[in-house]
Amino acid sequence: MSPTSAHDVRCMMQSLACLLRPSFLNLLFQYRRLFHALAVQELNKVAVVPIIISWVDAVLARLGDVVSFVASAMHDRYFDDKLPEALRKRREEDNLRAAAQLPDRWDSVPSILTSEKASPAAKRLALRLLVSRYVLQPQLTLHPRAADVPLDDSMVSLLPYLTDFMQHTVVQLSECSPLHAQHQSAFQERMNCAMLLSLFALVDFTISAKDPETDVPFRPYTLATVMRLLRFVMLVDNKLSVQTIVSPCPDLDAPQVVLILWRHFVPWTWRLLAECNGSDSEIIIFLTTTWLHCAFDSDPQTTISALSIFTGDEHGKYMICAYLTYFSRLLVYLSSAPRPRNLTTAQTDVLLKTCRYFVHWSDSDLLGIRKSSDCCRYLTLLFVYLSCIENGHDASDYVTHAMARMQPRSLRDGWKQAIQESSTFYDELEKSMSNTRIQLLGDKPDRNHIRKAKQFLDFLTIECFSNVQISNQKLIIEFLEATMEYLRRESAKKELPNLSASFLLCLTAFQRGQPGIRVCDAPLLSDAESIWQVAMDNTTPELAMASAFALHIILSRRLPESLTQVEAWDYLRNVLLMVGSQDYLGDESPLALVVNPTICDALSQLLKHADEHAVMVMQSSPWTSHLQSALQRIQSSDDCPNLDDYSSWLKKRISKPATDLIDQIARTSDTGELRQATPAIDIIPCRIDGLFQLVCVLRAS
Repeated sequence: MSPTSAHDVRCMMQSLACLLRPSFLNLLFQYRRLFHALAVQELNKVAVVPIIISWVDAVLARLGDVVSFVASAMHDRYFDDKLPEALRKRREEDNLRAAAQLPDRWDSVPSILTSEKASPAAKRLALRLLVSRYVLQPQLTLHPRAADVPLDDSMVSLLPYLTDFMQHTVVQLSECSPLHAQHQSAFQERMNCAMLLSLFALVDFTISAKDPETDVPFRPYTLATVMRLLRFVMLVDNKLSVQTIVSPCPDLDAPQVVLILWRHFVPWTWRLLAECNGSDSEIIIFLTTTWLHCAFDSDPQTTISALSIFTGDEHGKYMICAYLTYFSRLLVYLSSAPRPRNLTTAQTDVLLKTCRYFVHWSDSDLLGIRKSSDCCRYLTLLFVYLSCIENGHDASDYVTHAMARMQPRSLRDGWKQAIQESSTFYDELEKSMSNTRIQLLGDKPDRNHIRKAKQFLDFLTIECFSNVQISNQKLIIEFLEATMEYLRRESAKKELPNLSASFLLCLTAFQRGQPGIRVCDAPLLSDAESIWQVAMDNTTPELAMASAFALHIILSRRLPESLTQVEAWDYLRNVLLMVGSQDYLGDESPLALVVNPTICDALSQLLKHADEHAVMVMQSSPWTSHLQSALQRIQSSDDCPNLDDYSSWLKKRISKPATDLIDQIARTSDTGELRQATPAIDIIPCRIDGLFQLVCVLRAS
């Protein structure tokens, strides 16, 4: 009966899992011995004893077919479906004869793999039954966890048989014609090799996890054997190019599905990367790329949790190593000649999924990835080369997000390593930034150019706040000037607030991180009046913009005219009032709790350093009195036992900055130049309404 729904398939798989339990398989072989014994008694008077085939043999033969079908996820390109009826019947007869050659006991089945007397069909059936027991059955049950299954002697004793059988298989493949792999007759051999690899990987995984001290006879000869079989299954033409390594297999067949589908195999190959040569690592990256495209859950945490069930909790470091190797191969492709202008849809899908992993790891820092200069090196290189293609925007946002979480020292080391590794790194960066600058200065830059400009600004903000020494500072100044010119020219456009926020952050970070640069040599960047006006051009105060503006006020060295100072006070005061009244909803609600101390500090800075007339206007506004009352109400909220989470966190975050601001409002300000403050900065990547935004705030003391 064909399954009609996902529920039917789940029920079928649960039933199959029950059939594949060790107790049931042992029971089958007990019945088999019994009926064989009865048959022998009946045939005592026969001179030539024929091959004895019982109903159990028929069940085992059919079970082997079912296992092969399920192992490939009932793939529609399963070769047995296309066999002519006569050949199908012939194969069924061969399977029955193969079942008759199996030993009397279930625990003796592995010995068939290395038996010189067993037929290829018998070895194939034995392999399928072993795969059903060790690979399929645990993963088809409702609550599988290999780490919770006791390591029995059968698992340990199975490994030598598998090793010998793999080496025997490779010898046979070596004797075949190169065209053999492309012939339909090789399909069954590729299927057998796929199941053999899957079984060997699980056994090796389990033994290594249970007993790390075990001296498994795996290197180096077996490694070469594994790689030869892996190539045979994954590469029909046995060729990989710079492009195909980072491109998922476009059309999987059943043997390839066996390796991709079951959760233990691909993570197991990641452990081999450290010992592989270049060509072998290529096939692992190709396998990983295909796995990411075909069998990846959209949530990295879900996939990581699912993998840990069968791979243990130590797979994370191997996963990072594999993905960094993928980045390395992708960079080779992006820098190859002729240069690709776009990534394909499948390549982009894999890249985005990989980048989401690094965002997940950098956000949680469970694996200490923030200290990894290797990760920073690849992320830095990847950002630059993605900026050179037309559809790298989404991936660049993820790369920037991950970089924003890295430690400054790691970013500095990663920058140096990127320069050493790629002789064209600076050339590519300058070329891409120059092209974007030209577009900004043109008549009608499209949204992609504006988005790319924002990404460059975010990238430079992270590097400058991390004290990365960028040699071509003139390039940055010219890029900032072009952005400023565009913002002044197109101030009414809706998509500009995000670009304006990124511009202010980058300008602030550059001035702070490169103190030797005379920005006053750039007229547009020394015009405080125009720069502050860019921030206040938005009719609706956005938190990212307000935070960037507040940080710029705190770290800036010069003030605009008095009227602009008062406008800035009104702008930031209104934002703070909206934060206090919970007017920011959705994605901006938690962000409001993060940025409000920085906005408080910026208002205090204005009162301290604005001229006397401006301070009087700021203090005398009725809205300032309202702000003072609101801040006092937040601070005295201890008397309210039913505070919601937002109000509770707001009180914790704003307590000290609010006290300073209230005191500053209550007294007369002393005029003077803004001091050059050097507080610590926290860089916070976030998404607001699905759009990536970089937010920088003062670090809480």
